Amino acid sequence: MPKLSTKEQWDRAAAAVAAHADALRAATTHRELRAWAEAQDLTDPASQWVKVKAELRKQHDIDYDQIRADTLAQESKALAEAGDDAPTITLCVAGDAEVNSFAVCAADNDSESWYGEYHPNDRIYVEGDELSAEKSAADKAVFLAGKAREAIGADAVRLTILTTHPDLDAADFAATANRYRVIVDVEHTEQNPAVALTRAPGYRTWREIRLDRLVTHTTPA
Repeated sequence: MPKLSTKEQWDRAAAAVAAHADALRAATTHRELRAWAEAQDLTDPASQWVKVKAELRKQHDIDYDQIRADTLAQESKALAEAGDDAPTITLCVAGDAEVNSFAVCAADNDSESWYGEYHPNDRIYVEGDELSAEKSAADKAVFLAGKAREAIGADAVRLTILTTHPDLDAADFAATANRYRVIVDVEHTEQNPAVALTRAPGYRTWREIRLDRLVTHTTPA
C-alpha cells in the first residue's frame, strides 16, 4: 500500500471502525481487536494503528489500551497463583545501545547463552536507546524461559531476570510472559556476565542452547 498522509490515515481508520461496529462491540479481548485490525491491514505503520485505537474510543467507547492492561493483569495473577511449585530459571540479560547488541545467559554458566546484534526490525529496541535495549534483551529471556518450559514439559516456570539496569520492570514483559506461561521477577545485580557478552565477537542463537540446563530447580514428582 502506498504511504498515506495523516488525513488519509484518519479517514481510513474512521471508515473501517464505523463499518465494522457490530464485530468490534462484540469483541471481548484486546487480542480480538488487534486481530481484526491486522486483518484489515490497519496496524502498519504504527501511526495508522494509533488512529484506529483513537477511533475505537471515539466511536464505540472501546479503550484498547485499558482492555489490554486489564487482561494482562488478570492473566498474570492467574498464572502466578497456578505456578507456586513451578520449576525455576535464572537468566542474566544486557543490552548495549552503543554497539546495538544484546545478551542473555544462564547466571551460573555463560556458555549457555544467546547473544548478537539486534535485528533491524526488532519490535522493542530503538537504536541508541539503552532502556529499550535492556527491555528487548529481557523480553528475549522470557521467550527463552518459555522454550525451556516446553522442553521439560512443565505447565509454567518461574523466571528471575538479573539486570544492571535500574528501570527494568516485570510488567514490561507481561504479554510475552503470559503467552509462554512464564512468571517473571526482576532483580538488580552488579555481577552480570551478560554485559561482557554484548561485546563478544560473532553471535550465538537460542537454538544452540541446551534448554533443560537453564532450569535450576524442578518440583519433585
